[in-house]
Amino acid sequence: MTPKKILIIDDEPFTCQLIAKVLQLNGYDAIILTDSQTLLETVNVEQPALILLDYHLGTNYGLDLLQILRGDPLSSQIPVIITSGIDREAEVLAAGAQAFLLKPFDWQELTSIIDTMLVHKHQQ
Repeated sequence: MTPKKILIIDDEPFTCQLIAKVLQLNGYDAIILTDSQTLLETVNVEQPALILLDYHLGTNYGLDLLQILRGDPLSSQIPVIITSGIDREAEVLAAGAQAFLLKPFDWQELTSIIDTMLVHKHQQ
């Protein structure tokens, strides 16, 4: 069975590398995107099982990108976890994200949420 792809969208390269390493150690393929210019193209080509999206992405906001993802038929059903250093949980869940993680987050919590989401998605 091929590993499930997780798309990491964050403008901090070091953060992306850390998350990617943790995901790879847990059996996932990590795809890194450090800007939103090629968001839909990357999603459509890579077809990730889940997207991990930073709330503040340069001049863009994760909620705007979430709406773009939800508006595209190829990405509308992909689970999205939004991360931020400021508690935005109520806001991101109301906007349609499946989960929120406050930075700095616990690596076990991250992988547990991803595992749970992907098992739940697979059972639907």
